[in-house]
Amino acid sequence: MVVALMLLLVVPSIITFSADRKALYAPFGEIPVPKKQYRIGVILKTFINDYFIDLRNGFQDAADKYGVTVDFFAAPGENDLLIQKQIMEDMLARKYDLICVNPITPSNLIEPCKKATQMGIPLINTNDANISKESQSKHNIKIISFISTDWNQQLKWHVSYLAKKLGPQGGEVLEIMGFHGSTAALWRHEGFLEEMKKYPQLKLIATLPGDWDRKKSMDITADIIQAHPNLSAISASNDNMAMGAIQALKNAGKLKQVAVLGCDAIPDAIQAIKTGELDGTVAFMQYENGYVSIEAAILYLEGLGKKIPDTIFANQELWTADNIDQKISKFSIYYSGLKKLGQQ
Repeated sequence: MVVALMLLLVVPSIITFSADRKALYAPFGEIPVPKKQYRIGVILKTFINDYFIDLRNGFQDAADKYGVTVDFFAAPGENDLLIQKQIMEDMLARKYDLICVNPITPSNLIEPCKKATQMGIPLINTNDANISKESQSKHNIKIISFISTDWNQQLKWHVSYLAKKLGPQGGEVLEIMGFHGSTAALWRHEGFLEEMKKYPQLKLIATLPGDWDRKKSMDITADIIQAHPNLSAISASNDNMAMGAIQALKNAGKLKQVAVLGCDAIPDAIQAIKTGELDGTVAFMQYENGYVSIEAAILYLEGLGKKIPDTIFANQELWTADNIDQKISKFSIYYSGLKKLGQQ
């Protein structure tokens, strides 16, 4: 799902705001009451991952608060590049006041984004798969803001956690990447490699693409533990892949031998942390990304684009067994499924 809208860059180049829910209502200061019921289109990667449900909820809650209409669209899966492109092409005929785009890769929505700009439809790049300034200039695309998360930081936390857990002796580490063309996958991988340089006791045995898929990650892990029976840890670029790795370790009777970390804070991962199967997940406010995208859209459509920075990063942190109960209590309103877990 994506929301289309345009914004100008002024003010600070990056704003980072707190995970406190109150921040959702004022990252830009006061948002004016819209002069009309704007129609905003949002195209997401998919709806099959809880992560994108949380993102959608942020869009919807903000739309309800400010009285704008939002329509959601998404591809069947996170690898369906051409289908997502066709969906956005079809969206252009609806002549939205603004469109928020969450591309699968930085390039798969270039053509419909170019057409949107030609039609005068402003765009906001939400969540990940950043359409770079260079690409915007090359293809004559105008994007108001990139509203996202600092993906580069996330697997750095994985590595520092593993260095502490495994101690001076270290161990063998497997990295399972997401879909290779995805901004989140590439930036997470770069951060992982940067942090690994700090800990020579951690030996990277392989980096393999799990494509965000649970089954593929399970198969990768099953093969790796056959070839590397002394594997100590797995850094997975999302929770679905982490859960696939856990299943393979269970099948091989090696779950207690290997530390596993993921990203996204989906309900399955939170439950796995509570039961001791998953070491941790990087949680970030995808809800805020959706919410703030609507606020930015309203500002732009009301002629206040100068208040919108070029890049906005939401808060994020590592959740582990040491803090998971506290995090469920504090953040359940942001994450689908967490409220139920908090009541168990």
